[in-house]
Amino acid sequence: MTQTQRLPTPRLPTDTEFAAIRGNDAGFDGRFFYGVASTKIFCRPSCVSRAPKRENVRIFDDAASAQAAGFRPCKRCRPQNYVEGQVPAADARLERARLLIDRRLAAGEATPTLAELAKTAHMGATHLQRRFAAAYGLSPRAYAEAQRVAVLKHELRHSSGVSDAIYGAGFGAASRVYEKAGRWLGMTPADYRRGGEGLTLTVAIRRTAMGSTLVAESTRGVAALLFGNTEKAMLAELRDEFPAARIDRDDAAGSAAFAALDAMLAGRAPPKGLRLDLRGTPFQIRVWTALQAIPAGETRTYQQIAQSLGAPKAARAVGSACGNNIIGVLVPCHRALRSDGGLGGYRWGLERKEKLLTGEGVALEPAE
Repeated sequence: MTQTQRLPTPRLPTDTEFAAIRGNDAGFDGRFFYGVASTKIFCRPSCVSRAPKRENVRIFDDAASAQAAGFRPCKRCRPQNYVEGQVPAADARLERARLLIDRRLAAGEATPTLAELAKTAHMGATHLQRRFAAAYGLSPRAYAEAQRVAVLKHELRHSSGVSDAIYGAGFGAASRVYEKAGRWLGMTPADYRRGGEGLTLTVAIRRTAMGSTLVAESTRGVAALLFGNTEKAMLAELRDEFPAARIDRDDAAGSAAFAALDAMLAGRAPPKGLRLDLRGTPFQIRVWTALQAIPAGETRTYQQIAQSLGAPKAARAVGSACGNNIIGVLVPCHRALRSDGGLGGYRWGLERKEKLLTGEGVALEPAE
């Protein structure tokens, strides 16, 4: 490097950019790339890796700038290929199929059929289905749906109206979007367009065996169960997840959720009938549902969970889904471990994860 050359200067994310990163919003792919200062890895906004802390995020205009600044490309979302158009030979057939889905979505056209994808990839349909799910953690159909929903979210925030957003995202009928809006968006399209202004969360904060604990409930059930050192930190975490929701504080609320938490901390099964308001991508919800099936006192590795979902190569995506879980303990992501028996990560700190597991009688591997 000559004395006149200067490394690209990254900048901190705007509110919109950070929201796109947290939401894995494919609509922002190509507009910017983000690096994580703590790992020195950079990604596309749509990457399904665990959302980083905002203070660690660095924004770059292109992949070359991120690499020049010393950041390595993410192996999952391959951000350098977005610009260069290069695909590793081992993934070329699957990438051709994936890119066909992306091109159809970008053009507002119908999702390609499995037969079309198989022809493009020069693979049998069944083989493609299996290999695609193993590589990307979703079937071709589920991947297309997740990408189209990401486009829908972007269009709802930036188009001139709800109808324009729905058809701009390539949906042929508005009725299908309204039928699945609860699962895809967690609210009606109109409410999402307004930033979730129509969502009301009743919030209670109490002391539990886990320390300060926050429960947030919507009309659909428990939407968040968070732990923190201060009320301010937990409320800020909740606001990051639901930036435009109305938050009503009522510390007498949430009794059923707190009772379920207390039962699980005491090694008992939670009472039946407690509803959870799970909000995430189809793959994340599959992971969170699988976690709820793990009995107390038992653990599974990220790899084992991925295999149970029929996506054996999606262990990293499983870990990301665990990291994005905001309903602590009730969705027991603390029961997911690394393949070597290590704790892995935990949204609310490894000390809490270790406390939860030892309280359930799990014998942990000694730390190296």
